[in-house]
Amino acid sequence: MHSRQSTQDIFIEGWGRLGPAWGISRVMAEIYALLYVSEQPLTLEEMSRTLKTSRSNVSTNVRQLLDLSVVHRVIVRGERKDYYTAEEDITKVAKLLALAKKRKELDPAMDIVETTLASAAGSGDEATVRRMEELKRHMEFVNAIFQAFAGGESDPKSLANVIRVKDTLS
Repeated sequence: MHSRQSTQDIFIEGWGRLGPAWGISRVMAEIYALLYVSEQPLTLEEMSRTLKTSRSNVSTNVRQLLDLSVVHRVIVRGERKDYYTAEEDITKVAKLLALAKKRKELDPAMDIVETTLASAAGSGDEATVRRMEELKRHMEFVNAIFQAFAGGESDPKSLANVIRVKDTLS
């Protein structure tokens, strides 16, 4: 017989399953979700107890979330412990996670393409040059989409760049 899950548990576990798709670990996503639904800031101990994971694991993951700016350390008067809250602007969180994923995955791939392109051009390998230039144009399009998203839909320069890059793919 299954025990009833609280609404918070459903959200935290579901968010945790989605985390790896966004480029963060399951535990990082669960911590963010817990803080997001919490009405009050939480300590590492409270998060550890709720998520049933070690304090050191929570601490490591909170540090990474702080680095991504999706979790914030807050001061609670009269308390010596650190307390944490989630960034509430979910659009900002999505942008920050998208940019982190871009830095982790797209940027290194673009470096490989550019290095290969330079090597092929230097050795006169025209077939590889053509393929790498084509791949680079497609990657620049994806990069422009990331930049337009991160800059916001109202950023006309980023959107114009997406259109410009798209036109070169035809």
